[in-house]
Amino acid sequence: MMRDILNRARFATLDRSVATEAARNFVIELTDRTLGQEALHHPRKRARRRTDLDNFKLAIGALAADLIKHSANEDSDGYMFRPADRDELAQTLVSSDAHTKLRIYWNELGLMEETGFVHSRASLQADDQTKTYRKTRRFRATPRLLELAQNYQLTAANISEHFERSHKHANVLQVRGSKGSNYALPQRGKLIKQSGIKFQQRRAEVESLNRQLARHRFNLSVKPMLRRIFNCGDRKGFDFNLGGRFYCATEDDWMQMPKENRRAILIDGEPTCEIDVSSSQLSILYAIKGETLAYDPDPYQIDWIPREVTKQIIVASIGRGKPPSRWPRSFNEDFIAKHGYHPRDRYKLKDVVSSILARHPILFNLEPEKLDWAVLQYEEAECFLTAMQKLYDLYEIPSLPVHDSLIVRQRDHELALTVLKDAYRERLGFIPRVKTTMDSGFVLAA
Repeated sequence: MMRDILNRARFATLDRSVATEAARNFVIELTDRTLGQEALHHPRKRARRRTDLDNFKLAIGALAADLIKHSANEDSDGYMFRPADRDELAQTLVSSDAHTKLRIYWNELGLMEETGFVHSRASLQADDQTKTYRKTRRFRATPRLLELAQNYQLTAANISEHFERSHKHANVLQVRGSKGSNYALPQRGKLIKQSGIKFQQRRAEVESLNRQLARHRFNLSVKPMLRRIFNCGDRKGFDFNLGGRFYCATEDDWMQMPKENRRAILIDGEPTCEIDVSSSQLSILYAIKGETLAYDPDPYQIDWIPREVTKQIIVASIGRGKPPSRWPRSFNEDFIAKHGYHPRDRYKLKDVVSSILARHPILFNLEPEKLDWAVLQYEEAECFLTAMQKLYDLYEIPSLPVHDSLIVRQRDHELALTVLKDAYRERLGFIPRVKTTMDSGFVLAA
């Protein structure tokens, strides 16, 4: 079905700029063709200023690079997507005005084709289970554009070598509003423009981490780059202290890989392991209220309730800022396919919630917009920021975050364990239980 094909289109970042002479010459020819089409069929009343012309050339290169790169996505027949939101595009190399003009000119020149508005997932996260959508056009390169690129030896396979990701426009630090955003979809909230010293300081932290990663080799298809997203920027008292999780800002997203696939990641040619903080946000909630989570018995293992059900109810409670009054959407067809039933078929939600609250009365302290997912995510993210900074600044150990875990070289795992525990102890006053998964699949708890 065509809609299924189009929904496999990937997100266009629109933040690549020329890095080689071949790419530069390609963009020069493409710019000449584009401006020629404009002059012939869409004449301007006045010539562009030099700065505007330079920015238009950057937009031409960025859009062409993404079209060529995504042409290799056979699952989507080469289509990519990018919502035409003005504020979002302002954070890329392709402004809303440039995006509109290039769509018109390149369709006329036979360099690009597009669909009408098609439903797409509202979240870019592969594990989003909410089944919510928004309408977005799909775009793809035509054979004519790919042939023109081939004249300069540019292909989907090597485009990343000729066009580099622009850190300046990769939008590595974002602040998003509350509307439409929640713990499962932190990237859905409206982008809120930020400036000032605090914004620059927080951005510099992420840029420093990215420079560190760039000094090392990874067996990912592209160099990893981090983005940090703060949430609820429109909430009263916001001071870059809500949300703040790290996300992958590159196409080869290690965070969306199944855990078993992440075990194959190599850093500098060496095998890695993943260090995971057990019950991270629940333990942080306990710490904020001056208590300590007991890890024995398992915090998610409660008598007659399946562990996965308990965990999802706790996650939903943190996300809502209060216990759920209906079964969370996380118990969808995937859960049913895995277990053969929906929890509502076997359990009453009020009984499940009552048992969980009896085991963890700390959940009564949750409060929407005051002590909820955004607060706990921030505390967690700050611990991981501290750990990543110390690992590199003191020991030159690179690490890849996965929300509540870190990927490091296996030979660094003991030191990384210590540094991560110390980060929690120094910030929150407790030492979390941490597990290390090695390539053989066994887990060491510490």
